[in-house]
Amino acid sequence: MLGKMGLRPYSIYEIRDLTRGEPDSPRIASFKLRPKDGSKFSFVPGMFSSLFLNPDDKLFRSYSIASSPTDDQMEFMIELINGRFTSQLANLKVGDEIFVSEPRGAFLYEPTDAHSDLFLAAGIGIAPFFSMLRYLKGKEMKRDVYLFYSVKHKDDIVNPSELEGFKELGLNIIYTVTRDPENALWKGERGRINTQMIQNHVSDYVSRTVYLCGGIKFVKDIVTELKDRGVKDEDIKRDIWGE
Repeated sequence: MLGKMGLRPYSIYEIRDLTRGEPDSPRIASFKLRPKDGSKFSFVPGMFSSLFLNPDDKLFRSYSIASSPTDDQMEFMIELINGRFTSQLANLKVGDEIFVSEPRGAFLYEPTDAHSDLFLAAGIGIAPFFSMLRYLKGKEMKRDVYLFYSVKHKDDIVNPSELEGFKELGLNIIYTVTRDPENALWKGERGRINTQMIQNHVSDYVSRTVYLCGGIKFVKDIVTELKDRGVKDEDIKRDIWGE
């Protein structure tokens, strides 16, 4: 299996919870890894890798890479759902070994001057956008980017201070919550991301390249809405988790 998927051994050097754990919120944790042989993978922002606890085991899961290609480490933001794989992942500690496959995927962020960007993220779908934004920061590239980020509760927002720091690149962020009560101290949007919400903030969204990542229903619904509003299919880049 090691050779077949290009697996390399990595060492975990940091594990950190990213959400506060509302009763109906997922637990999302950051796993930061360094290559044990010093040879890091090259990849394009948006790609994913498969993680193995044992290279000879067929049990693995694939996750979007949250770190930038310019970083020395790899980071994965993982929703720990107490499944067969994540229950084992949750028991790992700093210093443990994990095996990472060669990055792959078609959800590629290769910014050009021809287009401005629209990022749509639901829940843990924010992970690949951290890779994209960290890449822009590492390259000192300013972009006209709007990010719509949907979470259940305001405390589910991952790395809010880091996200706010990306505004110096030209990023505009619109947060929306789906579960916080109406009387909560919240000044952002409410409800699922939809085209009306987008239009309220981004008048030229139809002409932008759209990158979206989230669960199956979210992606399918928003793609249908976007195409109905005139966004070309080839301008909609999708990454779906849960398939």
